[in-house]
Amino acid sequence: MSQSTQTVPLVFDVLGTCFSWDATVDAFDQVFGDQLREKGIPARSVVFDWFHSAQRDFTYLSVNNSYTPITQVLKAILPRVLLQHGFTSPTPTASSPSPSSPTSPFPSSVLEPVLSTLSKMTPRESLAPSLARLLGAGTFCLMAATNGGADNTLRLLVRALGEDQAKRWEVFSCDEVRRAKPDPAVYEGVWKRLGLENGAQRKAWFIASHNWDLFAAKKAGFKTAWASYEEHVLQDNIFGKPDIVGLDLDDVAKQIIAAEKTQ
Repeated sequence: MSQSTQTVPLVFDVLGTCFSWDATVDAFDQVFGDQLREKGIPARSVVFDWFHSAQRDFTYLSVNNSYTPITQVLKAILPRVLLQHGFTSPTPTASSPSPSSPTSPFPSSVLEPVLSTLSKMTPRESLAPSLARLLGAGTFCLMAATNGGADNTLRLLVRALGEDQAKRWEVFSCDEVRRAKPDPAVYEGVWKRLGLENGAQRKAWFIASHNWDLFAAKKAGFKTAWASYEEHVLQDNIFGKPDIVGLDLDDVAKQIIAAEKTQ
């Protein structure tokens, strides 16, 4: 993807930014609803713990030169997260959790309804209107930069936006550089895909709902925009302040367009 002199690249994080975990939360509630209510634990809290634990383990593997695609990590650690929260399998199994045994006490019939939602994530309500606004301005091109896989990301975009609009996206996956965000190699890989090698004049926006992602993107030279709907609190005391702070993607889009008009 080479940057046109007339267009400004917009690079979007995917998991949690363009797509929410609502479908996963619903699936988790369907499978473990009785236990959730018995324990007084919201399904969303367990799902977020699962995702954040996966992000941590995904990154730890990466920094030790043992990169493993995040989908594999999510699948591998789900039984651990369930056990840590005290869940048992709704379907009886012959196995029971043991420190000396790698066997999961949760059969695939229990885990699969949750895992299958990774390819059916719910688009943020503000995704479509923000893209309509940005593409209507005629001065932007789109890229997804994700810890997830490229094929699954493209499927999510097609499901959410239709094939025609999905074709307007470039998809960059951490799998390409075998490093997890926020490794600087990921953001340099994005610049390379944009046709802006190290030392070239760079101009692009990085949009995410995670403070840590934007912290790394800004250090790599991107202008940054944060949507507040996932983390809720702007942690500028440790990550610094993004160039734009918005309530959602449409709010972010309005501010980016306004900022570019002043350039």
